[in-house]
Amino acid sequence: MASFRKRGNTWQYRVYYVDRRTGKEKEVVASGFKSKPEAKLAAAEMERKIKRGFDPGSAGQTLAEYLDWWFETYKKGTVTHGTEKNIKLHIKMITDRIGYLGLKEIARPNYQKFINELSKDYSKSTIQRMNATISEAFKEAMDLDLMHKNPAQRVSYPKGAKKTAKKQKFLELEEYLELIQHAKNDWLEKYPHYLYITHLLVATGARIGEICALSVADIDMDLKRLNIDKTLVREAGEYIVKPTTKTGESGERVIALDDFTIDRMKEWIRIRSEWVMKLKKRPNFLFINPIGELVKMPNYADMLRTLCKRHGLMHVTPHMFRHTHETIMWEAGVTDINYIGARLGDVDKSILLNTYGHLSKRSEQLNNEKVNNFMRSRLEKIE
Repeated sequence: MASFRKRGNTWQYRVYYVDRRTGKEKEVVASGFKSKPEAKLAAAEMERKIKRGFDPGSAGQTLAEYLDWWFETYKKGTVTHGTEKNIKLHIKMITDRIGYLGLKEIARPNYQKFINELSKDYSKSTIQRMNATISEAFKEAMDLDLMHKNPAQRVSYPKGAKKTAKKQKFLELEEYLELIQHAKNDWLEKYPHYLYITHLLVATGARIGEICALSVADIDMDLKRLNIDKTLVREAGEYIVKPTTKTGESGERVIALDDFTIDRMKEWIRIRSEWVMKLKKRPNFLFINPIGELVKMPNYADMLRTLCKRHGLMHVTPHMFRHTHETIMWEAGVTDINYIGARLGDVDKSILLNTYGHLSKRSEQLNNEKVNNFMRSRLEKIE
């Protein structure tokens, strides 16, 4: 609500609002307008900003204070848990270094200097992702008249930026066979739940959070299929089952299981049943530990890391099995990108081709042989 009055030859407006943090009524005053209509337009614009979450008393806030407010107002609860974590990391990267500066003090020269310093500790791609997040926050600040220019635009990335070591993203089948043999030897007796999780990861290409969230009802031994429509996530320090996948409804799917995997899952169900018989409760999760607790993603990742270290294997992450499954499909002759996308829960074909469309050594060899045979059978006759 706004009020207006004439002061000498100019007009003034007062806009009344409730401070969302304290619940107290406050007012913002602006003067110097040549006419009442001009003051009304300015007051209406201020009311629009306040409705969007702007605090008129925040004009002198620091960069750290503004980014914290921006995250709470525009990002928290509106994006996925993983995206929230990345945004928080990006905010920490900048506030740890120049968060003490006033928002209006941030200009291109000192922001570019911050980027230059950041390049000593982070790769170019990491800095680019961080800059995209901060640039979005600065655009909002401009819209609220807290800044006049966006210092995150037209940034130069130093050539000497730290380079990220190129890591192998998937396992060749020979490497996987070696790993699963060690897993069987080390885990079958005391930690069979980790062994059978590995089998299912490789057989389906599902994400580890999707596997950990599975219930017993999600696997149909008779129809040989697995239902994936939820994922396990950690929010506010607790693990909860989110009733959808990472990519939402587009990622919800039913996967056909091969006979080998069905046999492995029958083995696991027998072991699980023996454990449950000794428990007072009846856990619903497909994968549990001996005392009936759900298996959490970090627990599995830690066991996998220990296994690899113990046997001198390349460090393997749970997500790498997703790539291994895609490799299996390519080597099995499955090249239908729509089928692969439906099985993996990825609908973006460009992401599929860029991320999963790699060739294993064996696939490359087979394709080379196909070209070689074609050249011999068709072109050799010309000579």
